[in-house]
Amino acid sequence: MRTFALFVLLCTLCLATGCSPTMRGSVALSQGHYGEALARYHEALAQEPDSIYLRQRIGLTYFAMADYARAEASFHNILLLVPGEPNAAFYLGLSRIGKGEREAGLALLQAFRWPDKFYQQKYVQEEALRLKNHPEAPAKEAIRNLQEALEAGIQEQRKLELEMGFITK
Repeated sequence: MRTFALFVLLCTLCLATGCSPTMRGSVALSQGHYGEALARYHEALAQEPDSIYLRQRIGLTYFAMADYARAEASFHNILLLVPGEPNAAFYLGLSRIGKGEREAGLALLQAFRWPDKFYQQKYVQEEALRLKNHPEAPAKEAIRNLQEALEAGIQEQRKLELEMGFITK
């Protein structure tokens, strides 16, 4: 509860003090105000046209809106600029699944690569293979399962990196 109150305070301060368009876009996205988020991210992108981060935020906003065609285009464009970018590759695959191009999306995710992040890569690849063998799973369920696989991989990778002393709590 305390975290939520802090978040509300941050949002209020951000809006009152004139935070950056990027921050205002993130606040709007977190509140489900997708049109506002896109407007703020595009405003920020006009100031930083080379920003991959802003392009990802725009793609994620389209993805959250279930506008999978625009999300796909956003993530595809990121991969043209930064080939192999893991987040863009992951969400490109999910966007294709959302568009009804399940086989193409799963093929991308079976070949998913995340350098130096073995567990993220492994868990996504394994879930994509599992889903390929279970075509009856609806697109939303497949997307959710793949997102959960990525999150589980992130947690496992973090645990490994803590044990090996690469990161600290």
